[in-house]
Amino acid sequence: MRRSLLWLSSWCCLLLATVLASSATASDEFPTSSATIAPTGQQQAHYHNESSRLRMALSLAAGPRFDSLSWNTAGTDAGTDPNILSELEWSGVLSYQISGSGYLLADRYFYGRGQINYAWIQSGTVRDSDYGADNRAQEYSRSISETNGDQLWDVDAGGGYPFTFIQKRLILAPLLGFSVHRQNLRITNGQQVISETPPPGYGTPPDVGPLRSDLNSMYSARWFSLWTGFDVRYQMAAPPSEAPPMEWSLSLAYHFWADYSAEADWNLRGDLEHPVSFRHDADAQGVSLQAQWLLRLSYRWALNLDLNYCHWTSDPGVSTVYPVQPYPIQTTRLNEVTWQSHSVMIGATCRLF
Repeated sequence: MRRSLLWLSSWCCLLLATVLASSATASDEFPTSSATIAPTGQQQAHYHNESSRLRMALSLAAGPRFDSLSWNTAGTDAGTDPNILSELEWSGVLSYQISGSGYLLADRYFYGRGQINYAWIQSGTVRDSDYGADNRAQEYSRSISETNGDQLWDVDAGGGYPFTFIQKRLILAPLLGFSVHRQNLRITNGQQVISETPPPGYGTPPDVGPLRSDLNSMYSARWFSLWTGFDVRYQMAAPPSEAPPMEWSLSLAYHFWADYSAEADWNLRGDLEHPVSFRHDADAQGVSLQAQWLLRLSYRWALNLDLNYCHWTSDPGVSTVYPVQPYPIQTTRLNEVTWQSHSVMIGATCRLF
C-alpha cells in the first residue's frame, strides 16, 4: 500500500510538472487568434467547437491481469480455538482481460466515467492450510492445487462536477460512484503435501499425495461498494484546429460502504451441503488506481496504454458452514479477506465528440 501511494505521489508530481511547463509555453506556441492560425479543414475546425462544449471518448483494451485473494477463519465466533483454523490463498492468478471504458465531459457542468472488465483465468496456485494452534502453529493439513478456466469481472462508474484549467486542457473532477467486482475461483488438480493428526473434533486430512481426480471446488466472491475519489485529465497543447497529440488521465478512488460476500462449493466434502457448502459475509474497504496514456493517431483515433491497480480488505465477518442434515448450521469468525489485482492493457480510443 505504501509503495502504491509513493508511486501515485511521484506520478502526480510528474504530471503537475508537465502541466506547468506546457502551460507556460502554450500561448506562445499555439496562439488562439483566428488571424494567426486558420483551420486546416472543416473537420479540424469542428473539433475545436466540439471540444469547448462536449467531449466524449470510448476505449477498448486488452492485456494480462494478475490477481491474488486470501481468507482465513477462526475456530469459534469469538475468534479463538485457534485464532486461525483454516486459510486459503489464491496466488499468481494470471488472466487475459478485455476492458471497455469511456468518459463524458459536458462543458463545465458534468464529468462522468465508466469501465467494464472481463477476464478469463488461465492459471494460478491455491494453498489450503488448517492449523491446530494459534498464530498458524501446528499445521496439520496442507494441499496445493491449481485454478483455471473461470472468470473475473468488474463494473465501475461515477460522476461529478468538473473544474477546468488551462483552456480546458486540464480537468480535475471530484467524483462519487459505485463498483461491483466478481471473482469465480475454481480448485482442481490438488496435491496433499502435509497430513498430520488433527485436533479433537476435526476430520482427518487426506493422505499425502494426489487428491481425487474429481476435485472441482468453487469459491465465488463478490465485492460491492460506493466510492469517492477524483479524476485528473490533461491534454497537451495544440493549435485550436487540431487534436492534442497526447493525453493523460489518472483516477483514484477510495471504496467505502463496501460489502463482501462469497459462496463456496467444496465438492469432495461429503459432510457439507452442495451446491453451497459455506458462506462468507463481511464489511470491506479498498482503494483503486487507474492511469491511461493516449497517443493520437488521427482526428478520431488514438492508441492507449492502461494501468490498473486495486487493493481490498475486509473487516472481521461471519463464516456460515452448512453441514449435511441433521447437523445444525455452524458459524465461526471470518478473520479477514484480502484481494489485490493489477493489469496492463493496450488498445484503441475513439473520440466521438
